[in-house]
Amino acid sequence: MPRLALTLTLCAGVALSACQQRDASNQDTDAAKETFQAANYPLEVRYDASLIRVDGEVSSYFDNGGWQLSDDAPGDRLILLELPESDDEETALWRLGASRDEEAVANCLRLPANAQATPSKTTLAGEAFSGFTLGDAGMSHFQNVEGYRAVVNDTCYAIDLIVQGTDGEVYDPPRQPPFSSDEAMERLRTISDGLSFNGK
Repeated sequence: MPRLALTLTLCAGVALSACQQRDASNQDTDAAKETFQAANYPLEVRYDASLIRVDGEVSSYFDNGGWQLSDDAPGDRLILLELPESDDEETALWRLGASRDEEAVANCLRLPANAQATPSKTTLAGEAFSGFTLGDAGMSHFQNVEGYRAVVNDTCYAIDLIVQGTDGEVYDPPRQPPFSSDEAMERLRTISDGLSFNGK
């Protein structure tokens, strides 16, 4: 009987230690996340704290930094996140925009010029989003986009995954990009997993 009691005591100690380790791991995971809550829209985004939140005016060779690619109607750029390895040669961005403007809502699912629709819808935060891909290049610049659009409660939501930059071959000596376009897109897709609509 003493040997059994000793065994149970040891097992209880091990189990407690394991639980404490799991709790610490969860705390570390939470500490590594940031939460963005939109002021005027019922949604939030939980994202990795290593990502860089970009504020202020942002534009590029192909993009004016608005709330979505086809920024021809009023809307709000809610949050813009950048992969931390991004540099002046290549940048990877995750952008969330929204609009309640009647024209923006009416045209929300219309494809941008030269875009290719994805064959099926993508479920994000419990809502069905229409998707598209778009590639553009000119004057040694390039931009690859994976976009998602949905109308939820009379609001157009736009998510754009953007990898853009300059061809490294134009430099002397040639420069290597911080990541491949495929790698960057894969990482940007994981940010969309942190999107949630309030009440869902």
